[in-house]
Amino acid sequence: SSGINAEYWDLALRLFLQSALICDLMGIQTAETIAYEFVSRAFAIYEEEVSDSKAQLVAISLIIATFERTINFSEENHEPLRSQCLRASSKLLKKPDQCRAVSLCAHIYWSGKNRENEGSAMRETKRVLDSMKKAVRISNQCMEPSVQVQLFVELLNKYIYFLDNGCTDVTQAMISQLVGKIRDDMPGLEASEATNQIVQHFNSTLAYIKSKHGMSFPTS
Repeated sequence: SSGINAEYWDLALRLFLQSALICDLMGIQTAETIAYEFVSRAFAIYEEEVSDSKAQLVAISLIIATFERTINFSEENHEPLRSQCLRASSKLLKKPDQCRAVSLCAHIYWSGKNRENEGSAMRETKRVLDSMKKAVRISNQCMEPSVQVQLFVELLNKYIYFLDNGCTDVTQAMISQLVGKIRDDMPGLEASEATNQIVQHFNSTLAYIKSKHGMSFPTS
């Protein structure tokens, strides 16, 4: 058991994560051991005390975001923690939450840092794309059409984020495939304000891609 009163899990989780960041900034081996323990305790709270699905997404997102900011973990400790982030994200109760959390993990493999990289971002392009492809597969399993299309648009923007930040392995073919999927599914959505927002988000994303990267995706 984490030993934390269930009413205060949110505060405890945040304090453990903040303490991990402070220890990590010290940059000494003994501090790394303590920082690792703080992150482990945060995971224990997440796994044992957080049962509400919305709260789980918030909690794992906090853990991922905090871990992405660390800089002085050795690879020996960094690798199991980033793997734990991905596993926990994949086990969230709801598919949309899984999708969003797994796509967040891609940021660890892109901009995460450890001691072996001497402060440089990891830039593990293959793991970034693996995480993104997994997120797309999960979104394909969503049963609600409007939620599925919304996730596709969010993932499209994630791909563009990585492309904008120098991930040249994000290809026009990858983006075109996702654009095609969105265009195929969008006509089947029920008319609603939510659908209008999805359409507007998608159209503004296409306009940005064209202006920033010169890519266009003609309709057939």
